[in-house]
Amino acid sequence: MSSSKPNFSRGLSLEDLVNHDERSDAKAGQKSNPLPPAEVKHRMSVDGLGSEQNGSASSSRVPREQRGPRRNADGDEETDTDEEVGGPGDIVFETGDFKFDYEKQEGAGKNRDARAGREDTSSSSPSSKAKGGQDVKDIFQERASSQSKRNAIKKDLNVLSEIAATAKPTRYNTAPIWAQKWKPTVKALQSIDTKDLNIDASFTNIIPDDDLTKSVQDWVYATLVSIPPDQRQYVEMEMKFGIIVEGSDSNRVSPPVSSQTVYTDMDAHLTPDVDERVFTEINRYVKGISELSEYTGKFNIIESHTKDLLYRVGMSTQRPRFLRMSRDVKTGRVGEFIEKRHVSQLLLFSPKDSYDVKISINLELPVPDNDPPEKYKDNTPVNTRTKQRISYIHNDSCTRMDITKVANHNQGVKQRHTESTHEIELEVNTAALLTAFEHIGNNSKEYASILRTFLNNGTIIRRKLTSLSYEIFEGQKKV
Repeated sequence: MSSSKPNFSRGLSLEDLVNHDERSDAKAGQKSNPLPPAEVKHRMSVDGLGSEQNGSASSSRVPREQRGPRRNADGDEETDTDEEVGGPGDIVFETGDFKFDYEKQEGAGKNRDARAGREDTSSSSPSSKAKGGQDVKDIFQERASSQSKRNAIKKDLNVLSEIAATAKPTRYNTAPIWAQKWKPTVKALQSIDTKDLNIDASFTNIIPDDDLTKSVQDWVYATLVSIPPDQRQYVEMEMKFGIIVEGSDSNRVSPPVSSQTVYTDMDAHLTPDVDERVFTEINRYVKGISELSEYTGKFNIIESHTKDLLYRVGMSTQRPRFLRMSRDVKTGRVGEFIEKRHVSQLLLFSPKDSYDVKISINLELPVPDNDPPEKYKDNTPVNTRTKQRISYIHNDSCTRMDITKVANHNQGVKQRHTESTHEIELEVNTAALLTAFEHIGNNSKEYASILRTFLNNGTIIRRKLTSLSYEIFEGQKKV
């Protein structure tokens, strides 16, 4: 190398940064030696082990210290790459083991540092100062801090590993609010005194009528409206108990219903008859109630024994009229002579009870004076009935209860025979009903109350008939 060639201080290379090597500027200015053949062959091979795989005599690698710095095609000096740094502590991706061995990696780093130190000792030069006489700053003065960072990372990984191995789900003595079941904060009915209950009929303090009661009320209203005003004073509304049959069949109907309902079949009719033993017990039951001290003065009891004669009058081209003449059996006096005219009826089927109900509205029109009872003295009645009746009149509920034993004297062409039946019927006070009907536009409560009470009385009698029938049936079964 010519002495006239200027002296340049060598810059720090990537090799110096990797291996912590501080080389002097004098070493950078030395003339690079040509590469040995072994190094050339090594660089030409794919995996860096070409000479060893081929089994050549020069299979041993030349130490880096003997090779000197490498240069690229432009003449720039090359630095070591990761392929030369490999050794103990490397991460081997082919085995699938991605654990990083810090101990082996640190050992490899120490070997590189020792090798770099030997190079620094052999290449000591007075060119330790940069051009201009300024000291070169040591960029590796943070070496100790880098080591501490690696140790800190290693420590943090160990702590995370311990946490992952020992951590368990947190168990609460009291469940958090988001995991608790909802509980109402206001206790329902908390201010009610259970020892002294005073409950209203409803939240509006009104008892609404059920559908059946409402249907009866509407039916009665529609029927009364259809009757001429001058004939409404002769209206009779009564309720009878028996069984509903269809046509000539004597068996009780059995529609697919489970509660009391209106039966609308046009061919159906009610047979007004109850069992004789039930008849006797229901009479005893009502009489016992009327004799109770708390009901003293509320019942009026009337007994009667009459004979009813039914006449059919009118020409064949006219609508027939049925006149009923009632005579007292003992005195023979005519107590009543009226024209009975049927208006409408409503059948109520009760599947849970032993008997059904028929509510009928009729007109009992008085016979004119020019048509006296004596006029029909020689006529033959179409039906004759003898009635032994006990009537319990309860004015506070506008209801009259008739318990009647009837003997039907049927007069046929060939023979005559008598058929006994036991009838129970309730009759509403007609004057009270018509008064409430007339004032229904101003106050409908009275009209609804009269019919509701009438139906309630009928329900009491119907259920009592059912319970008596069951008791009698059980008594027969025990025998």
